Amino acid sequence: MQVFKMFMALALLCTVVGPLRTDLPSWAWSWYLLAAGVACIALISSPRQVAASSESGGVWAERWGTQGLGHRLQPALALLLATGVIDLLMCLWHGGGWDILRQDGKVILALPMAWAVTALLAFSKGLAGEPGALHEALCWALGLQLVVALAVALCWPRAWLPATPIPWATAVALSMAVLAPLVGAPRGDAPPFPEGLAWRVGLGLAVLAGAVAVVLSRSRAAWLILPWLGMLAVVFAPRRWPTAAGVLALGAITVGAGLWYDSLQPVQVERGMRLLDLLQELTQEGQPDANTSVGSRLVLWEAAWNSLWAHPWAGIGIEQRVALVQSVVPPETLRDVAPLVHVHQQFLNQAVDHGLPGLLAALLGAAAPFALAWRAGSRTMRWQCLGVGVVHGVGLMFNANMTHGTYAVNLALSLMAIVWMQASTDAARAGRA
Repeated sequence: MQVFKMFMALALLCTVVGPLRTDLPSWAWSWYLLAAGVACIALISSPRQVAASSESGGVWAERWGTQGLGHRLQPALALLLATGVIDLLMCLWHGGGWDILRQDGKVILALPMAWAVTALLAFSKGLAGEPGALHEALCWALGLQLVVALAVALCWPRAWLPATPIPWATAVALSMAVLAPLVGAPRGDAPPFPEGLAWRVGLGLAVLAGAVAVVLSRSRAAWLILPWLGMLAVVFAPRRWPTAAGVLALGAITVGAGLWYDSLQPVQVERGMRLLDLLQELTQEGQPDANTSVGSRLVLWEAAWNSLWAHPWAGIGIEQRVALVQSVVPPETLRDVAPLVHVHQQFLNQAVDHGLPGLLAALLGAAAPFALAWRAGSRTMRWQCLGVGVVHGVGLMFNANMTHGTYAVNLALSLMAIVWMQASTDAARAGRA
């Protein structure tokens, strides 16, 4: 089992430093995949030990949450598998464009990988008690990842971020959605913490670091995580109405401060935190300007919608989609960004590529976190899944995030982390029973 532990350690290390480079999340994914592979080989190669463990001591697998966990994963896994099948069929139809299948495939594999690791921790005598250790390691890794993201956002302006700003910031927000419910979760409902408040305070500071990083990225689609954090504070607060009033007041002050800061900046393509620009662009909705962030999206979405109904059953493929995008928003229109190659929305992007089947695949994939929340084993897990689902869904509404490997890996890691943390909670509950 030393090989398994080494692979997991390397994966967690790459998770921590993931915001620094675009290739590091892929390295993390590779190590997680190898660790899950070792887990599968260990389970297959020792069926007698697995059977003996299941028969002894009153359903060992259930004590460690393996059987219950598998039941919880079924609806989400069914949705993701349907997404993968549609992706495969449409890529075969067009004879290429495998990128979406590669990115969706990482998310599809996330749940079986998480289950395999959980099963190994349950059945292996040499790893007894490791679910709790894995939970603590995940908290450390995701928390430090948010601190690294803050350092990146402080040192590098938006245009120099290691990845495209929206998927980079939304990937950070996904990690926040996993950690934030742990800060206020009641004892017994969340994965077991060491004694004292140090863990909760540390996780809270990590989430705060992530929030600052998301704000500094100036990626407005990822800012949804901020009101979501406020709602979580209200949900887990012992006194909800005073907390709600405080959250609303803090939100109003923050928005007002952002608008005031933007008003002090010189008129240019993008000012300050881009809040004032957003308000001005929204007033031009009737006559969208393709030279602005909101305007270019509206123009592209209209063209994508028309393309969908002109080619509803199979779409036009990636090459024709790129040609469509650059005919609607020529590269010289937005001089401060790279030439656009997608329609700035994942749902319509897949609809243009693969028609109605592609749109269905995107919707099914986006619904998977909510299906996981439906069968969540604890209140904490439910809010973790809902947070990931909301951040993921809104991110897809305003950018083609699933065309970026950095984002796909973080989405897959978020789902795996939730599953592993729930396994730790189940193990602790079984120990107290």
